[in-house]
Amino acid sequence: MLIKVQFLKGDKPSGRAYTYRSDVLVKVGDKVQINSSAKGIVTEVDVPEEEVAAFADKVKSIVGLVEESEDKNEGTV
Repeated sequence: MLIKVQFLKGDKPSGRAYTYRSDVLVKVGDKVQINSSAKGIVTEVDVPEEEVAAFADKVKSIVGLVEESEDKNEGTV
């Protein structure tokens, strides 16, 4: 499934939404792990393939959902 994700700066969405592939079921508002260091928030699900037809081969996949316990431990030492 194609989704749109906004990067998180701290805990706030920042910048425009980018399109990613997701092998896990997500819904709008879910926090996702975009890559090894970046997290984002899902802003749209079921994005039509036609929207990315011109660059479909370049669309990256998210790592998965952010685990709640991992999210709560962020910022603790």
